[in-house]
Amino acid sequence: GVFLFTLLYGYLQELLSVTLFNRDLPLFFSAIQFFAYAFWSYILHTFVNKESSPHAKAFNPPLDSGKIGVPMKAYVGIAIVRALDMALTNSAMRFINYPAKTLIKSSRVIFTMLVGVVVSRKRYSLLEYFQVVCMVIGLVIFLHADASRAAVFQPVGVLMLVLSLTCDGFITNWSEIIMRKYHVGQDEYIYRLYSVALVAISFATQLNGEVSRGLYFLSVPGTLDEVESGKPPTWSCAGKLFLIILFGTTGFFGSSAAAAITKHFGALPMSLTSVARKATTLFLSFVLFGNDCSFEHIAGIFIFVSALLMKAMGKGMKGANGILPYTSNKKPSLSMVKLGDTENCKSIPWTV
Repeated sequence: GVFLFTLLYGYLQELLSVTLFNRDLPLFFSAIQFFAYAFWSYILHTFVNKESSPHAKAFNPPLDSGKIGVPMKAYVGIAIVRALDMALTNSAMRFINYPAKTLIKSSRVIFTMLVGVVVSRKRYSLLEYFQVVCMVIGLVIFLHADASRAAVFQPVGVLMLVLSLTCDGFITNWSEIIMRKYHVGQDEYIYRLYSVALVAISFATQLNGEVSRGLYFLSVPGTLDEVESGKPPTWSCAGKLFLIILFGTTGFFGSSAAAAITKHFGALPMSLTSVARKATTLFLSFVLFGNDCSFEHIAGIFIFVSALLMKAMGKGMKGANGILPYTSNKKPSLSMVKLGDTENCKSIPWTV
């Protein structure tokens, strides 16, 4: 289930952002994603808790219980950074191809480790540093190939993704600190975070003038390019709405399924599944969307994926169970992984 969900999520992400949205309306696209995640996290929190055990209810108290725990200013701060992260990621698609974006976003461990060392004073093993170096080498080889051959490649796209990953690293470490300090339920935290982020990104979308363009695009047949250039439409309104709903749903429940696998079978099967999903996503992107592929591309992907595989195997050998440190004696939430990126299953749900 998780492989199918996340693979379909990756395919839909490229189909929507590149084909339907024509690499435009990045803030409007981000607002759609935030709405889907806030909606499903609320449904999951509300209805799962109704049927769950008292022990699980203690871990995820009802949203109307009056016990928020985390100060609103903390939610606002991290939500603004999260909105900036998503906006930069989607905006980068104007300047870079989807396979390059997927590899760069998959290297978030580099930035998470960097922020962890600087902010949280964490320590990592020599093997982990070696894995990061291999990721960097594979990524540099792949980006060099894209810069030499790809029709869509501008350094500003790489810069946007680097800034996005820096935000991601702060969010991961900041969220871990907040959840340890306030012992807030995972689903409640996700719902409140994405609700505040939705307000922030919606405000930015309105200021940028994308709300009216986006709503008009959804109300008429055709891709954004077809709508604005007057070409004959190839997509119906119902078809576009169906893809958008499916995109948000597969992203969220792919992550939920990943958390369930991690809970019952451990981190290694989930990490290996994540690596296989990313490799398959890259393959489908080259085959279905006509992205240029050279030997240099293949070499870069091979080195990068090999580093991810080493990381996954190392995580499995350590016996990582995907549970946040302070919840080791409690039942984990169904959404304890990154949306769209199920490799690091002890993190808050973010997207690739």
